[in-house]
Amino acid sequence: MIAVELTGDPQEIPKIRTEIRSLADRTGFTGRGRDLVLALDELVANAREHGRPPIVVHAWYDGRLVMTVSDAGPGFDLRSIVREHPPVMLGKRGRGLWIVRQVTDHVSLETRPDFTCVRVELTHEPQIGA
Repeated sequence: MIAVELTGDPQEIPKIRTEIRSLADRTGFTGRGRDLVLALDELVANAREHGRPPIVVHAWYDGRLVMTVSDAGPGFDLRSIVREHPPVMLGKRGRGLWIVRQVTDHVSLETRPDFTCVRVELTHEPQIGA
């Protein structure tokens, strides 16, 4: 299991990227390690921009590879995120969670006025769902 608390300093990111990639390799997701690191980058960037430290990353394997990224920010309106279709091509916002949905098998979000958590999962049989 990986459990890391980030302050928002960009210099913290390379180490957690390496740990996440290593976990993917050890658990049979070698071909998708880059996808999970991309999801990590997008989620940490969102937490840094819209949330508040601490940014907490947890990752573990239980037959699925699961990663959560949470922060102590003010939360957001779940209706405001792009779910199904690509974001507006020349729009300035709205790509992060859409990208995360494209590279993982399952995404869930929890948001409150003082907390946001995004959970992503990779499965060995993504057609079954996570």
